[in-house]
Amino acid sequence: MRALDPARRIAILDDATEIPYDLFLGVPKHRVPDVVAASGMTEDGWIPVDRRTLETRFPGVYAIGDVTSVGTPKAGAFSEGAARVVAASLIAKLQGGEQPSAYTGRGSCYVEFGAGRVACVDVDFLSGPAPTGSFMDPSVALADEKKFFGSSRRAHWFGL
Repeated sequence: MRALDPARRIAILDDATEIPYDLFLGVPKHRVPDVVAASGMTEDGWIPVDRRTLETRFPGVYAIGDVTSVGTPKAGAFSEGAARVVAASLIAKLQGGEQPSAYTGRGSCYVEFGAGRVACVDVDFLSGPAPTGSFMDPSVALADEKKFFGSSRRAHWFGL
């Protein structure tokens, strides 16, 4: 998308096509930070990695998260799984152990529905021939699960 014209309630696409809207919900176009682009590690705007190991073309250098071309959503749940694979791989290399299982691209995303209800989507992007997933209908129980998920991550990663 190129632009919004809120006065006319029109979304203007990259090819100049105009689409009217009543309510616009959008996500900004994602790209790597300038410092990553300037590093010389990117190709076509992303750092290419081996989908199984997350290693870059530079030996011993790995990339995870929003900067990679791995093919999963740019969400923390996927980055956390990728980080576990990379950490286990580095430990195995240092200790001479067996390499970990490949990165599966598994993650969960919670979706707010209002009225205290949350839904959940579980997806596995990489372990099979095609992505698979399941959707759990909105509920108060999932809202509680989402709240616990967030607080557990803040406690684990930031000591909060």
